[in-house]
Order: sequence, then structure tokens, then C-alpha cells
Amino acid sequence: MRVRDEEGQALLLALGFLLFFGLVIGALLGFAESSTLATERLRDQRSTVYAADGATDAAIQVARAWPAVGAFGAGYCDSLSPFMSVTATTPGTTLVATVTCTTLSDPLARDRTITFRTTVGSSTVIVAKVLYHDSSAGVPPEVQSWAYCGHDPGVCP
Repeated sequence: MRVRDEEGQALLLALGFLLFFGLVIGALLGFAESSTLATERLRDQRSTVYAADGATDAAIQVARAWPAVGAFGAGYCDSLSPFMSVTATTPGTTLVATVTCTTLSDPLARDRTITFRTTVGSSTVIVAKVLYHDSSAGVPPEVQSWAYCGHDPGVCP
């Protein structure tokens, strides 16, 4: 008979290491899964914002080159629904950004103020208010406000 019988201790140590590393690897896989999901959500949100941003910029430039939009109370903004529609294609998705506009100017004013509302799908993403200086040739339009609505519909008027 041995005084110190160590038979089976190596097995217990091996099982302890396997259990510890199994738990650590399981936790790391959980973090990796949540990180991948967050990356996918961010990519979708970024694509939506980029599509809306580009469509709004394009609408501002079209209205700049086409003075009849909102000038002297012209109803082009109110009668064209939508004012502009832009299709943005990213790998794996196709987004349609729709821009509508509303004239805020006094019908007799020489300058015109237009609100552009850009939606992607059914949610409003951007609302921009732009002042066009038609009374002064060569003066660029002045963006008075530009609001990203994000996930909070109360942000945009």
C-alpha cells in the first residue's frame, strides 16, 4: 500500500482544463455572434443613411438648376409626388430613397425656401430646409437645417 496514491489526478486535471476552456470558448463564440450581428445592423443603417443623403443632395442640386421648383409659389413641389426617387444598390441590397418637397416661401418673395423630406422604405430618414437665393445670381443655396431622423421619429418635424 502506498502512502500517497496519486492515481487518477491527471484525469481530474485534464477534465478541469477541458471544462474551463469549453466555458471560455463558449463565451467567446457568444461575443463573436453579437459582434457579427451588430456589424450587419450597422451596415444596413449606414446604407440607408447614405442612400437618403445622396438623394437629398441630388434633389437640392436639381432644385438649384430648376428655378421653377418652389419659385414664386410654383406648385412643382406640391404637385410632384415624389419630387425625386433614387435607387441605391449595395452588395446584397437595393434601396429606394424617395424625396418629396414642400415650398415654404411667400409666393411674392424673390428667394425661395424648400423643405426636402427623404424616406427610405416607409420611414423618414432626412429632413432638410434649404433657402435658394434667386434674387442674387451665383449665390449657392443655403442649407438652413439638416436633420437625421434615425430611429427616433420625434427628431424630424
